[in-house]
Amino acid sequence: MQKDLLNSVVKITKHRDVDSLELSLLSTISEFLSPSEAALYKDLSRFNSAGIEKSASIETDKTGAIKWSSRKMIATPNKELLCCIESACTISLQDKQGNEKRWIPVIIDDQVMGAVYLVVKHLTSTEQVTLNALCRIYENYLTILNESERDKLTGLLNRQTFDRKIKQLLEDQLHSHNSPLEKGVRNKHYDESSWLAMIDIDHFKKVNDTYGHVCGDEVLLTLSQRMQQYFRSSDLIFRFGGEEFVIVFEPTTLLHIATKLAHFQDFISDQKFPFVEELTLSIGFARMSPYDFPISVIENADKALYVAKNNGRNQCVYYGDIINSENENIPPTNDIELF
Repeated sequence: MQKDLLNSVVKITKHRDVDSLELSLLSTISEFLSPSEAALYKDLSRFNSAGIEKSASIETDKTGAIKWSSRKMIATPNKELLCCIESACTISLQDKQGNEKRWIPVIIDDQVMGAVYLVVKHLTSTEQVTLNALCRIYENYLTILNESERDKLTGLLNRQTFDRKIKQLLEDQLHSHNSPLEKGVRNKHYDESSWLAMIDIDHFKKVNDTYGHVCGDEVLLTLSQRMQQYFRSSDLIFRFGGEEFVIVFEPTTLLHIATKLAHFQDFISDQKFPFVEELTLSIGFARMSPYDFPISVIENADKALYVAKNNGRNQCVYYGDIINSENENIPPTNDIELF
């Protein structure tokens, strides 16, 4: 037992990204405690009004078949989960079938980040100790991974994490793209694809030159918080360095992503920022398919961003409009060119 447990700890801590760590934790809990269900929840309310996300879950039916589920938002979290997060205490109850349901808070830097949930027939005292130990190991290692994956100033994903995240995203999409089941779904949404947007703060150098880098950092921090409030938790937001940011969006239509980015520009220009009367953004975005190289998509979005900045800033330019134009330097007639 002790040897198996140590091997599981090694398995958990060998991962170098948060997503794999989450799956490894649930897999280990399932292996040692045999729950009919185990899940990991994240509290996103500190970033936006989205609320609670179920990051991953694993279920085992009566035949022993295992079913994994990916992340999804929880519209109406149950009161026990909310109580666990708000009180930072373990919540346990017994359902009508005699199963024990348990919620264990996940605490990082004295903040409750979410909860581990499981449904079991019964937990012995030894199993309770094992469960708590696995959760504490997860917390400690999650802290280390967050420090390596995230920008120290803004808390957003950093440039070093981008390559790994995008590679995994494209691999997952390619797998789904070739799946017979997904092909039927894709035919219904043939015009949807993933998107990558590059965002640059207009005239940010002037802020640093006038007020100093400390004040500039305040502007960057405030903007990053607004980004997390505005976009979905499933949208990957990276700080690429300086005043440049990258966002990777889940599959949607061109019209939807263009409208969303335009609304975001308006949202930011209406916000109050330290030391700045009005903050505006230039945005370039490009389509991203499972068969693209990440560097090519970045170059396309960067080219669109260059056009946006050269044509007066505070604009959003789609790369597809550039390649369809006879002259790449023709200024857009509107903030967003769709055709």
